[in-house]
Amino acid sequence: MIRIATTAALLLGTSITVQAQTLDEEIAGFIHAPGFVAADIEALETRLADQWLDLSVMTPGGTVGPIEKAMIIADTFIESGRTRTAISYGEIIGEDGTPVSFIELRHFNLGPAIHAETVAAYGAENTADVEEFGRGDHIAWRMVFQPVMNNSAMLVDASSRVLSDKDARKSDCTGRPCLDLAASFDDEPWEDMEGRLPSWPELYSTQSDETTTPAHAIAQLAVLGFWANAESGAYQWTGGEHPEAARGTTPYRFIGIDRNLGQEAAIDTVWRETLVNDDSITAIAFRRAEIAGEAYLMRSSRED
Repeated sequence: MIRIATTAALLLGTSITVQAQTLDEEIAGFIHAPGFVAADIEALETRLADQWLDLSVMTPGGTVGPIEKAMIIADTFIESGRTRTAISYGEIIGEDGTPVSFIELRHFNLGPAIHAETVAAYGAENTADVEEFGRGDHIAWRMVFQPVMNNSAMLVDASSRVLSDKDARKSDCTGRPCLDLAASFDDEPWEDMEGRLPSWPELYSTQSDETTTPAHAIAQLAVLGFWANAESGAYQWTGGEHPEAARGTTPYRFIGIDRNLGQEAAIDTVWRETLVNDDSITAIAFRRAEIAGEAYLMRSSRED
């Protein structure tokens, strides 16, 4: 892994220098936002390497996209399985045509909130300790990825910030209060979608605590929206078409994930794409709602 990371660093350094100094400045400004602390990239790459199941290929995890990788990294830092996640994605196309992904991911542990609600309903004497509901801080991440050689998304730089409960309560998660257990995705006029998604060999664990892992839910929606391809029987991130109206690191892709926030094992994931290159549609969203092992697919769009 160190050899691969070193090679990537050399290639990335050359690429960025040739393109323009402004890309370096964009990355630095994004990663070193107020309150964010630079991360150890090698340590994060090691965490990723520990997740790959097929180690026989030249580049394990090489076909996995940047959003999934960001989700996998963030998920390893929170032990709780009762989480809400808000992801925003922006992208700059370098002068050499290389897409550089700018991802902000805020991962909230809602275990304590569910514990407090349970205590209020049933009493402290009838409620397990708060640790049983899930441990871990609320953490905001900023990560930059870029394709290198056989790797669809190599981690270039990263930083993180621990969020206090006060900050978390004031935060917005894809249009919903981040710590509001009653908030859902149901307000949108969703249309049911028929058919089933294709399957592919596992690249990382796709199940956790009786539900699909957040990263795999993201991958399935990526295939549904043609931001990834699995028609050949293997998974490959493609990223989709870059919006003509996208400027700088301003996000245009938003993903929200609620996991195990109710009585049943469940994960609800919405992928929203804005600035769509279409004359009649300005935004499109896909939803994957899984309850007690059954997954349902939905879509919604906003017309011009």
